[in-house]
Amino acid sequence: MTALTPMKSVLVATVCSVALTGGAQAELLPPEKDLSGLEYETIGRGDLYDYRALDGYSEAPFLADMVASGTLPPLADRLPEEPLVFKTGAMSDGIGEYGGVFRHVIGGRPEGWNWLAGQHQGWGGINMAIQECLVRQGPRWQIKAEDQTGPLPNLAKSWSWNDDNTQLTMTLIKGAKWSDGDAFDTEDIRFWWEDNVEDKNVAARMKAGALAPGAKLEILDEVSFRFTFDEPQSESLVERLAYIEGCPGPSHVLKPLHPKYNSEATYEGYTQAMPADNLPIPVMGAWVPVLHKADELVVMRRNPYYWKVDETGQQLPYYNEMHFRLSTWDDRTTQAVAGTGDFSNMENPANYVAALKESQSDDAPVTVRFGQRTLAWRMSLNFSDIGAEDDVDLGLRDLFRELDFRKAVSHALDRDAIGQAVARGPFAHPYSGGLVAGSSYFDSESTFYFPYDMDKANALLDGLGLKDTDGNGIRNMADGGADIEIDVIFNSGRNETRKQLDAITSQLGEVGIRVISRGLDKTNFETALHGGAFNAVLNRRNFPTPTRRSCYNMPIAGNCPAFHQEQDGKRDFLPFEEDLAAAYRTFVATTDGAEKIQATRDIQRLITENVYVIGTIQAPAALLVNRRIRNAHPGTPVYMFQWAEDAIIRERLWTPAEQQLDELMPGKIAEY
Repeated sequence: MTALTPMKSVLVATVCSVALTGGAQAELLPPEKDLSGLEYETIGRGDLYDYRALDGYSEAPFLADMVASGTLPPLADRLPEEPLVFKTGAMSDGIGEYGGVFRHVIGGRPEGWNWLAGQHQGWGGINMAIQECLVRQGPRWQIKAEDQTGPLPNLAKSWSWNDDNTQLTMTLIKGAKWSDGDAFDTEDIRFWWEDNVEDKNVAARMKAGALAPGAKLEILDEVSFRFTFDEPQSESLVERLAYIEGCPGPSHVLKPLHPKYNSEATYEGYTQAMPADNLPIPVMGAWVPVLHKADELVVMRRNPYYWKVDETGQQLPYYNEMHFRLSTWDDRTTQAVAGTGDFSNMENPANYVAALKESQSDDAPVTVRFGQRTLAWRMSLNFSDIGAEDDVDLGLRDLFRELDFRKAVSHALDRDAIGQAVARGPFAHPYSGGLVAGSSYFDSESTFYFPYDMDKANALLDGLGLKDTDGNGIRNMADGGADIEIDVIFNSGRNETRKQLDAITSQLGEVGIRVISRGLDKTNFETALHGGAFNAVLNRRNFPTPTRRSCYNMPIAGNCPAFHQEQDGKRDFLPFEEDLAAAYRTFVATTDGAEKIQATRDIQRLITENVYVIGTIQAPAALLVNRRIRNAHPGTPVYMFQWAEDAIIRERLWTPAEQQLDELMPGKIAEY
């Protein structure tokens, strides 16, 4: 095992130190102590997998029986010409055995199966089990730093740029099929782009205009297509074509239900075209959802048309069945620790101490591995007038645009106390917004911080003319009007967020700002957030690279970030926001390492120095894996380039036959 050299160390070494300006009023974020202790075995990009035809192929025994009985086409007819081949040397436990069940527990519920229209399937890995995307991010953690040139191939097996990087040509795997046997080709790509991404009536994950300025799609043939851009781009842009934005859907099913092709269809009806209880649906993923019991369980069975194999020619996945028990996010950890779940991203710091204690015994069914601090929480103030209900709301939005007010709120927060309210111990570290400390791009010298200081908070608020004019302990607006009461929405299913908001409410009350907590369920929370129907929001927004969750963090498209959307096609930029958007465009456009680093430093400085969001704490997550699971590679991070459900490569996980669990639906595949 060799330690992975952080990307930032490699790249920063190529540039000189940058003298930052305008930071005199802020401090630098104090250094953190990394809790991960992880060492990663690193390999070259080509050592993980490639695409090639093998001399022969084999499949799960029950599929071979179906072929023999004539109910399923031969395997050679179901695989592409050159399948994706996972290399044995990159597997920690080698070639696997067929059979058994892999068990997840999640707190979400399937909203529906039309991910093209923005519907989620419940999160916690269920989306990723069915969605395959043009490129892949998760497994990049295992790649050597010098080979970190961009995302890994997936549905798109290769791509190339023209001389001035204004055209990107991509080539799909040839001969791959959806799980119902329909051909996967560039019609699926065209439909994804033209009729979902570019159709502003569809709530697609990638928003119209968000990929790059002037992005246009041209279909070249059944496996090749080309994007053309107004400005030069780089490999950073290709990362946007990974999960969750670059995942095509089954056009042969959805196209007849889209209003463009059906005069009787509606966009609402199109969004609901694949409801949660209507199964099975065609997927490109390793498992097909075949059963959904509301609030209980989702069962998935292996995809007989899956287009990936191991080096011996065995069609993947190894597991015949995957379960998603529909419970709570906290229960996900509880069941993983107890051995009744096989996998968990432990993301609630309140569970850390108990989980560590439970895993220490020799007969514990689970291993617990902490990663770097990549989980971060923040309070975002709404800078737009969208969703404002009255003059009081409008007055608050004006106040939020005042930098001194945002500084005052930051100074009023005792982040150490907030962290201890969530979890006792060394887990939490102050967060001031921007790229998280566990990011490969994090630069401490570019990260500014307005730490806990009640005197400074009160002085700044006084300077804005915000005084308690009616003697009730709450400051009034500068015109002597309404009390400063900020309603803060949060996801009521997130206990760690609730605990933080309780602490924040008390702390801001000390400087005369009243916080009114408004807990919403997941669906209503997302609706309010993206509709701008809030004055402030407290939530977790992980920001590991400039191209991950970009739209959540920077003003790069009209409808993002959610806390400063365009209104009627216009946006009243804060003084620094255009510079922030420009820094992002530089990062995704340049191929020069020094320019990339400077762009990330500019992004970090602009966000933190201007208190674009008010960070609270950042914390590590832990990966919990049942000991009977094989090929759960040591060192797999909970979150780096993508969540661990993608990073751990579930299609090559397996369990020895003597430890396999009984399947609920043995011998079955999806019937369409």
